[in-house]
Amino acid sequence: MHKVLLADDHDLVRETIAAYLRQQTDLIITTAKSFDEVLDMCLSGATFDLILLDYSMPGMNDLGGLKKIKDFPGNPVAILSGTATPDVARRAIKSGAAGFCPKPFHRNP
Repeated sequence: MHKVLLADDHDLVRETIAAYLRQQTDLIITTAKSFDEVLDMCLSGATFDLILLDYSMPGMNDLGGLKKIKDFPGNPVAILSGTATPDVARRAIKSGAAGFCPKPFHRNP
């Protein structure tokens, strides 16, 4: 089983993405509604196969949140955003993000 932490401050977005991901058979989805919740989980020793962080979530401070979470080994981070520019996506990858996922998502048929 793969463990994913999905962090987004918008309830509808977070729960919709989580519901979709939970349909996948090998994923355990944990959600967080704030960057502070993510940080608390990491500080308590929780590890995930992937952390999905909303770029514009309070506490992220541009890519500062990514840098804080990267201090906890074993937690690859991908950034989610519906507003970030391509430059932000490039900076996220250069800063160590495992990926960049633009919102909204489009499912291929």
